[in-house]
Amino acid sequence: MARAGLPYAICALLAAGPAAMDGAFAAGTVSVLPPEALQGLADDIFREQLAERRAAVIEAEAGRFAELMAAVYLGDGSSADWRAQLRRIHDRARVSGLLLAALQARLAARDANDLLPTGGATGVALAKDGRGLALAARLELARPGALEAAAERLETARRADSPVLDAIRQDLLPEAEIDAMLAAHLNRQIAFAEGFHEADGFGFPADLDDVAADLSLQIEEQRREILAEAEITAFAAYAPLGVAAIARIGAARNAGAGRARQDLMALAESDVLDQLARESGRAAAKRDEGQPL
Repeated sequence: MARAGLPYAICALLAAGPAAMDGAFAAGTVSVLPPEALQGLADDIFREQLAERRAAVIEAEAGRFAELMAAVYLGDGSSADWRAQLRRIHDRARVSGLLLAALQARLAARDANDLLPTGGATGVALAKDGRGLALAARLELARPGALEAAAERLETARRADSPVLDAIRQDLLPEAEIDAMLAAHLNRQIAFAEGFHEADGFGFPADLDDVAADLSLQIEEQRREILAEAEITAFAAYAPLGVAAIARIGAARNAGAGRARQDLMALAESDVLDQLARESGRAAAKRDEGQPL
């Protein structure tokens, strides 16, 4: 999601974001499937990609992100009214509905033939790519203190030259995926700033290019942080399985329609995270002005 006027470093990363994971998402492609087939396909992918569980992860992660951004913009973030507003914005049932709507919108804007059911009568393939483990790890690591404890376990493995850690880096965390995670994170920060700006949170004429310029100075630092957290999450999810299983999971992730469906879900998740960040930014601006939340 490149935005006009943003510094080149930011634009390049945004252009290499989740949409770059699958060339089928090129501009101008339109699905040839009838509406009822698109609806069924969206429901199929929603179930296959464990979107209900993903909604719980988004609820936790997006709430934590909003708290961190409020600390930057407001100097704080934790109060009863603020936490109540965040719970309303990031409500799991609401997020689930937003994910399904985002899937439907993405499907309607592309050629969906490469996403047609491949997993049998129901079209729901067996989750051999470990997505359930990854979601469970993300949810666990969103708890206070859990990320730090997992980081210590990973550091112990690093000092021991663990072959499992090497396998995770090689098979599950290619550079392009880290770039996509970074782009999505930058998008979220800009979306929060946009929401804050839309609700007059800055209190003076503001140029969002300044936000992007500040982010462009932090790209390398933020990339290191994204990589570190991705390693911690993958290690927490897959280390107990061993090297051979990690290799099989990596192969399953890159197989045919499964890859395309996974990428579509990542796009839908990014769309929802941007929306939630923008709403949180507006809520933060109202809170700063003393308006009812």
